[in-house]
Amino acid sequence: MAGTADDQPFVDGRRVRSERSRLAIARALLDLVRETRQMPTMDAVADRANVSRRSVFRHFSDTNELIVAATHMQRDEVFARFHSRDISLLPESERVTAVAQRLGRLWEYVTPARAVAGSMRSENSVIDRMLREDDVTHSIYLSTVFSASLMPLDEADRSLFLQSMVSASSWPTWIGLRRDQHLTVVQARRVVEHMLRSLLMAARLSSN
Repeated sequence: MAGTADDQPFVDGRRVRSERSRLAIARALLDLVRETRQMPTMDAVADRANVSRRSVFRHFSDTNELIVAATHMQRDEVFARFHSRDISLLPESERVTAVAQRLGRLWEYVTPARAVAGSMRSENSVIDRMLREDDVTHSIYLSTVFSASLMPLDEADRSLFLQSMVSASSWPTWIGLRRDQHLTVVQARRVVEHMLRSLLMAARLSSN
């Protein structure tokens, strides 16, 4: 028998509570990853979200689905927190500095969750696709910011220099500077800035 109008507030309220629980669980996972820099147990996630372990798997079919939800949550936060402003009209030197500063803050912020997601990408096609999409977004960002600087190059050289700039300022490069070379945030940012400036200088010489 169809539900009555009086049933609707109950159904809507249950749906809202369910969505709140899903968000709380995904938030708990994301926060624990950021704090510990490793994948937490589901018991720890349940404790942080103030739900039972059974409730975690009532809202998420498996751990991978929960990781995907937390990855989406981080992506939304990154877009809101690091929304890129249009700096394409600034002098090239100021653009390089602004890009290096923004990416330094961005990569530091995403590193804990990005490292865990990266370790899962071979097992989860959704996470792999999302990380690939993030790489494309990074490439488009640099292409937009430095389009005027790269425009004098022919198409092949323009593509080569853009790919080099993407690699020089990517998250894997950043984590290599921070973790493997033990650089501070400021030192790593200066290295990224130096590499971008060097590539742009080489691009100018190549176009002559």
